[in-house]
Amino acid sequence: MRNVTSLSYLLLCTGLIVLAPSCTFKRPAPAPAAEQEHKVKENTAVQDQKVIEDTTRQAQANIANGEYKKALDRYSNAYDRYHYSELRRSYAAAAEQVRNAADIAYQKKYCAEAGNIYNTLFENGITTRDFAQSLSFDDDYLSGRISSCSKALLENGLIKYREEKLDEAIAIWKKALVFDPENKGVKNAIETATLQLQKLKTLK
Repeated sequence: MRNVTSLSYLLLCTGLIVLAPSCTFKRPAPAPAAEQEHKVKENTAVQDQKVIEDTTRQAQANIANGEYKKALDRYSNAYDRYHYSELRRSYAAAAEQVRNAADIAYQKKYCAEAGNIYNTLFENGITTRDFAQSLSFDDDYLSGRISSCSKALLENGLIKYREEKLDEAIAIWKKALVFDPENKGVKNAIETATLQLQKLKTLK
């Protein structure tokens, strides 16, 4: 009887061993660390590309509308957060576009417009970036052009001043102060012309 029981037990155990694999619930094998890391990199790359494309698209729209400060500020803010090489190249290229717009205005003697654009580049601080050496201009170039624009407007205002068109002279000089607010020569000219204008109005 004991032998029969032992044999039955052995057969039962053997059956369980055979059947067990088909009844066991298996957990999904975790993804290898290398595969997970690859997926993270892929997602990051997609996000990076979107930032670059969005920034470039919006900035180019600003430049097309003559909104140079908005365009450069957009790049500056993005670059402060993401030091992508492609974003760096796009930022530098946009700065060259803005510089070119300023040069065209300067050559046409649109001094107020040119001065404003040169000053926008200067205040943006792009010449202090880690890629500044790749630019075709620096602070000295921008400062020189701003000074030239101020001087031209000062002289244009003096022409009107000598013609006794004080209002027009003052209006021209004030344009220079927009991009060169610390210009003492322009400030003195405005002050002198304003006093004379007030005296004339008093006499009338």
